[in-house]
Amino acid sequence: MDQAARGKGYGYSADLSEAFRHLRTNIEFSNFEKKIKVISIVSAKPTEGKSTVAANLAVVMAGQHPRVLLIDCDLRKPVVHKMFHASNKSGLSNLLLESSFEPGVFNKYCQQIMHPHITNELFLITSGPVVPNPSEMLSSKKFKDLIASLRNSFDIIILDGPPVLPVPDSIPIGLTADGTLFVIASEQTEKEAAQIAVTTLRRSNVNLLGTVLTMIKKESSSYQYSYTAYRETHPKKSMFKKKKEKLD
Repeated sequence: MDQAARGKGYGYSADLSEAFRHLRTNIEFSNFEKKIKVISIVSAKPTEGKSTVAANLAVVMAGQHPRVLLIDCDLRKPVVHKMFHASNKSGLSNLLLESSFEPGVFNKYCQQIMHPHITNELFLITSGPVVPNPSEMLSSKKFKDLIASLRNSFDIIILDGPPVLPVPDSIPIGLTADGTLFVIASEQTEKEAAQIAVTTLRRSNVNLLGTVLTMIKKESSSYQYSYTAYRETHPKKSMFKKKKEKLD
């Protein structure tokens, strides 16, 4: 196992920690009837905060569960390794090329995250080197088999997926997970883009757990993140970027 990654690159602060503990509680409470073990995090487009949500959710999950794993499944533009100042020389793309998924194989690609705010064990599998066929790799039986094998070793697995609209990669990731969180950036995400992305996920039978609203202005909330379960009301129109503000 590689040396532990360190640092606060995922954006830790007291307010964020509290917000994500609320998110963790809401996810678990909203889905208490069935065990949600593997959670994928997606957004409509890039730069809407999905990787920050994935990283922080993994950290707070590690405060509640003995063994938590965070996997960067964005094989095109990965960023999670930068958040934790971790090596990305090898990772998920390499792991999917292995001939078998024996327990010892995982140790070659797992990095343990060491941080004073993590009370249990948090492990990271970075994306690894960029590959020419990410969609095929993530749609393969091997990816499904990998996640199935990892379920036996971890209590919670967080999958940071790519955005929904530019590429199809998020669909097989979502279908492999028990549930998916959809990230919306307040006053940045366009309503039409969010609706198309959610429709795409639903038509593919991805189980949507709810929305996570990011980048909320501090004067409008004590936290910069909020969660809405999909069986509840959806975010207000005012939270979306106005169409007239769209750049040419």
